[in-house]
Amino acid sequence: VKKLISIPEGRCALLGTVFKESKLRPSVLEEYTKSRSERKNEQLPKYVSEDDSLVIEDNHARIPLAFTGVTSEQKLPCVASLPTGIVVAVLGKNNTQKGEFVVEDIVFPGLPPAREKRQIPEDEQYVVLTSGLRIGAVTRKMDLQLMIDYIIGLAGSCIDQSKAAKIAQVIVAGNSVIIEEEEDAEYAHFKKQTKDENDKRVNEGIKNAMQDMDLTFTSLASSVNLIVMPGENDPTNITLPQKKLPKFFFRSAAAYSTFKCATNPCGIEVNGRVLLGTSGQNIDNLAKYTDAEKPIEYLERTLQWRHLAPTAPDTLSCYAFKDGDPFVIDECPDIYFAGNQDAFSTKIIEGREGNKVRLVLVPDFSKTSSVVLVNLKNLECKEITFKSSQK
Repeated sequence: VKKLISIPEGRCALLGTVFKESKLRPSVLEEYTKSRSERKNEQLPKYVSEDDSLVIEDNHARIPLAFTGVTSEQKLPCVASLPTGIVVAVLGKNNTQKGEFVVEDIVFPGLPPAREKRQIPEDEQYVVLTSGLRIGAVTRKMDLQLMIDYIIGLAGSCIDQSKAAKIAQVIVAGNSVIIEEEEDAEYAHFKKQTKDENDKRVNEGIKNAMQDMDLTFTSLASSVNLIVMPGENDPTNITLPQKKLPKFFFRSAAAYSTFKCATNPCGIEVNGRVLLGTSGQNIDNLAKYTDAEKPIEYLERTLQWRHLAPTAPDTLSCYAFKDGDPFVIDECPDIYFAGNQDAFSTKIIEGREGNKVRLVLVPDFSKTSSVVLVNLKNLECKEITFKSSQK
């Protein structure tokens, strides 16, 4: 295998890592040269433009890519759909005059291999996926209680209670608690609060929120297996991968053997089915720096690229690993999910070996009052919404 610095003339294939040069991407240096108001006004929902370009690189060189060709089967992907950090193989010709590589075809790693011996449940069993509970917030308390009652079998029709009895696992994918931030000192004088009064109010809010979270998870863990993942706004490290929430946060829930804390990302096996998921930071970051017709496409692409967080550490904070990349997907899951999304979405894709993967965007409960129910037997999936008249 030759290095990029010595590629031959004519038609050839290159293998390397993609780097995206984004014109709208915020500059770290400009954050120190501009005022807070200027930086706030420049924040954009997306950092994608027609002037973006791609280069392919290895340890020795980088070559700009020109997407001008068309494959025999399908059109080449647009620059806006590809992020920094993915490994690809490109077929084309080296244009020495313009100093670029003209791409004719591009190949991604594709879905990872599936486990050879899969034990599919013979009877109907279910997994409940939820996220963004934000326990401690004033709103949707009744919706949250309805959700708990449904899962433990105290609400719904006879059919609902029959399904609840078959729930094998509940997974909370991050942002479980909301903690009130300390008030800005510049505006505190308008409410005539001293610093001590403000600190006391904040500390009391933190204590109440953590106690409510513990009681909520105790109610669930007393009846079903429960896994709690950390999220972007939870009290743990903000960089990926996020560590487990400390068990001393859950004095009551931790007493149950059915209660477990997991990392983010999280990979587990439930009754023979392999589940892989995140709390949504990787998908949210991809949505800022790439385009897609539907949000579920971001989830599918990461599986096709075999990487959970290709934009880390470029635009997504992550811990520096020396000996390997923990975000590489080595085994194809049966269920692949991302939490804290604006709306529910799902899709079935098929791998090279005929295995099917259920993709799920788990809605933010604090916005939608919804959870997702997945059948482990046939991977059927549906959204369940809990609405109460009282907020």
